[in-house]
Amino acid sequence: MIIEYQMKEREMLEKALSRLRELGGIKAVLGERIILSRRDERLPPEELTRRLILGIYRYIASNPDEDLTMGRLTRFLGLGDNRELARLIRAAFPDRVPPPPRIPGSVTNTLRREAGVDNSYVEEVIGKNPELKVGCLDITSEIRIPPRIDGEVARSAGWISTMPYIQGYYRHVTKNGLEKVKKVRCYRLSFKRRDLPFLELEFIPFFEEYFNYTPFVKTRIKERYGREFWDISGHISHTSIVSFYRDVLGIHDEREERTIPFDGELRRYFIAGLIDMWGSISSSKGVPIIILCIPLEFKRIAEELERELGHKLMTYPRNLSIYLGKGWELVEAFEKYPISNPRLLYPILWWKETGEFREYPLD
Repeated sequence: MIIEYQMKEREMLEKALSRLRELGGIKAVLGERIILSRRDERLPPEELTRRLILGIYRYIASNPDEDLTMGRLTRFLGLGDNRELARLIRAAFPDRVPPPPRIPGSVTNTLRREAGVDNSYVEEVIGKNPELKVGCLDITSEIRIPPRIDGEVARSAGWISTMPYIQGYYRHVTKNGLEKVKKVRCYRLSFKRRDLPFLELEFIPFFEEYFNYTPFVKTRIKERYGREFWDISGHISHTSIVSFYRDVLGIHDEREERTIPFDGELRRYFIAGLIDMWGSISSSKGVPIIILCIPLEFKRIAEELERELGHKLMTYPRNLSIYLGKGWELVEAFEKYPISNPRLLYPILWWKETGEFREYPLD
């Protein structure tokens, strides 16, 4: 076992046992049902801390086969919104929580650590998937690995499947003047300004909650021919995260060889992730239309989408395209494929309620 992981496991076990003793042992944990509300924010910090940690242990005991996520814990504790739980955690641990407007996913990880249940699941996942590669930096950086593949993970695999995989070497000079060569494996991110709501509300929060990792994203505003445009780029690079998508979920390094790796429920979520990334929305006489614009190198996965969606794949000099639907067809499509990109989702919901097409505002 990796020595850093042994140390982390020991630290978490000691903290968990200490918290259990403070709460009165396992009988006390199982004997009290915790329901929280916004009013609990006014409780003394010690009592609010006790109730939160008791609630997290109750969740684990009641849901042994489910991962601990912000949404599931929120519902289990009787709260209606993830932000309500985030406020309570901030009130209980004001000196440990990242300052606003940090994403709620990282706030949940604060509660995990305080309760002593922040193990990264590396051992459990390696037991199920021996092919997973884990680096020492992943352990010391407290990277988490999802122990189960749920719909959210499958949708993120759809996101990742649209991105180039980069592998190579780069040279750098240390502070001591030594030149070193480092091997780099990563997925390269590339977004436009219209994708900012998706990045802030869905993409980054997912990785913070499921992996305890904030993807590197850099925004540059450039000017060309007198017009301003945004260049949003970045990467996902940790060894275990990259290996999770490559070696566990089976996303091929070469974009030309990528396919849809799931069936059933997970397949729907994976395709939703592809729509999140490739979907382009417009309107015809006030009725919304979505077309998937797919780079040419993804022809194999595009042909699978053609069979799945039942619409003809069109080939153009710069891209492939598939018609997803128009008007009420889109409402039905979103029920089947639960997309998460606000740029696509919100205009359809607005049109469904008002009959008016309105693009998602960026400002």
